[in-house]
Amino acid sequence: MLPTFTPIHLFYLVIAIAFEMVANYLLKLSHGFTRKAPAIAAIFFVLAAFTALSLAIKGIQLSIAYSIWGGVGVIATAMIGIIRFGEHLRLSAWIGMVLVIIGMVLIQFA
Repeated sequence: MLPTFTPIHLFYLVIAIAFEMVANYLLKLSHGFTRKAPAIAAIFFVLAAFTALSLAIKGIQLSIAYSIWGGVGVIATAMIGIIRFGEHLRLSAWIGMVLVIIGMVLIQFA
């Protein structure tokens, strides 16, 4: 049975993605959980992200919601690493992100 989609479910998915990005950023700032404040905040945002995702899948199929959440989260986190932390990606990483995008598009047609 397909869930009944309403725009609020898309909103929850966007919130879940945003919280996941914040959690990953804070995880980096925690330096392997040696800094307590960002570590605790990271845990909070991970829990908030999963809570928002659980609300999103009430109206979006799990396979679609999770693939979008994970794929956008990976790409956005990579961009945060590049912009905020000066990280550099090899060509293989860029190709991988393109493949993630292609995968997300293909799942939409499943």
